[in-house]
This record gives sequence, C-alpha cells and structure tokens, in this order.
Amino acid sequence: MATAVLRAADPDRVPGRRRASDPEVLRGGAWIGVLERTAIAVTVLAGFAEGLAVLIAVKGLGRFNELKAPVASERFIIGTLASGLWALACVGVAQLLSV
Repeated sequence: MATAVLRAADPDRVPGRRRASDPEVLRGGAWIGVLERTAIAVTVLAGFAEGLAVLIAVKGLGRFNELKAPVASERFIIGTLASGLWALACVGVAQLLSV
C-alpha cells in the first residue's frame, strides 16, 4: 500500500529533477517500513499511543541527513503517513475481528 502511494506521488514528471524512484533516495525503505508498521501495530495494541510519537521521532532522526534533499523529504513524509495509516487500518480490522 505504501509503495503504491509513493508511486502515485512520485514527481518524476518534472524534467531535470532527481527522481524519487532512484534507488539511492532513502535506501532500505522497504525494511524500515515493515519494521515501522510492526512497531505501530504493537504500540497501538499495547495501548501505548505515545509510542507512535517516539517511533516517528526515532525514524526521523535516523534519516536526518538524507532528508535535506527535497525529493527525499517528500518521500519520507508521504511514505511514513501511508505506512502508518495502513498499519492502523490493519490494527482496526484485527480488533474488529477479535470482538
């Protein structure tokens, strides 16, 4: 889901601009995304909503140097929001099914 949102928001149509789909833009995002969604689900299911703020802060600090590039910062924000919303939707479905 997050990958589809990132593809839709990709500013590749602008000529001469570094492409968000370039492999060097925020490398390792797929693994980070899996870990992020797992951590979001665990913190919400544990009732520790404050953990979401800690998670986003740690993720931002880990990518701080890479986020200076406009394409990378856009990709980071869009990917983080899409990934987080997907994780929350999955947690919501799991909670509905467990009732």
